[in-house]
Amino acid sequence: MNINRRLKHYPEPDDPVRLTNPDIPPEWQSAYRDFQRQRERLFTIFGAWLLLATMVAYHFSHELRGVRPPEPWSLEHLLRLPVYLSIGLALLSHWTGVPGWHPKVFLRMMSTSLMLMMLGLFLVYFQDKPGGVPQVSEGLMISFFGVTMMATRGLRDWLVQFLPPLLLFVIAATLLRISPADLVPHLFGPTAMLAVGLITSETLRRLGNHQFVNEQEVKQLATTDQLTGLLNRHAFLPLIHHEMDRARRRSERSFCLIMGDLDNFKRVNDTHGHEVGDLVLRETAVRVSASLRQQDVLCRWGGEELLILLPETGPTGGLEVARKIRAAMADQPMQVNGIRIRQTISLGVACFDGERAPEQLITRADNALYGAKAAGRNRVVMAPGKETGATPGSGHSGLG
Repeated sequence: MNINRRLKHYPEPDDPVRLTNPDIPPEWQSAYRDFQRQRERLFTIFGAWLLLATMVAYHFSHELRGVRPPEPWSLEHLLRLPVYLSIGLALLSHWTGVPGWHPKVFLRMMSTSLMLMMLGLFLVYFQDKPGGVPQVSEGLMISFFGVTMMATRGLRDWLVQFLPPLLLFVIAATLLRISPADLVPHLFGPTAMLAVGLITSETLRRLGNHQFVNEQEVKQLATTDQLTGLLNRHAFLPLIHHEMDRARRRSERSFCLIMGDLDNFKRVNDTHGHEVGDLVLRETAVRVSASLRQQDVLCRWGGEELLILLPETGPTGGLEVARKIRAAMADQPMQVNGIRIRQTISLGVACFDGERAPEQLITRADNALYGAKAAGRNRVVMAPGKETGATPGSGHSGLG
């Protein structure tokens, strides 16, 4: 069970290109999708400008390369149009956000149109302008390498971008009755460059994933309590800020905090040692986590204190969750290192009441917790507020 819970996210519309990497832990998949999307956005913009510059340079350098310029409205110009269109759409999306497609869509459009253009030009020059075939072959080498670098998701991605254009090329060459033996000498260089590109692309992809994992591990160390695997204070406070902002924007929404503290925990450490105490804390984290919903957030506030955030929850729901947690702790003794320990917990519940700072709401929950301790421990107490009109220890406290 994953006890390191997060706030429920409300995702944007699904990307047209979904991504799941089996090498990335499940809890990091969402962050990895964002990481990959950002990387592909950079590849898209860089690739679009580089491809545009290369296309323009080739267009105005026929004389330098000893190649006769194509006639207006020739097949060569028609083959270039899809490339210019894909570049234009990628840059337009970058500047205006329209069309709002996933960056990978633009990468595939540019790579596929580039492959179709170069392979088509190769056939045109092979048939009509044999003297220009070496020039096109060099262009194929550059294109194969560039398209391979656009395959940011590994071999499967590369197959999607390469196989359709190559299949069309083979069909066209067959219809034109071009012998494979005549093509091989001109395609040897591009094929070798293709292998180099594949190795380079895969190396960069693995390095990028390794960097992502390292960054996530550092973030986890900074935001997670190492003993229990729960969030720590540093990571928890911004989540309360977020819920307070949401509650202010939508007045009909509320949320609650539950402050919990293990009863007589010092006695466990003094009697059985700190190793057993640590195991009790871990088991507590598991039991409390099992009592929460997916969108609830559990934090180790400090020592044996826990703080729980319940989004979109009113006083009745907050009390119900707190009572469920109390029962999960009290009804079943813990078996720790062969020792039977009956560990209870006291809880204070406070619902958002217009506080301006998280510390104010936390203080209310802490005061309610103090009321539960003063009333005899192993209890739940609701903090006073506009919706409850109660005081700690009044009708909202008890064992059930």
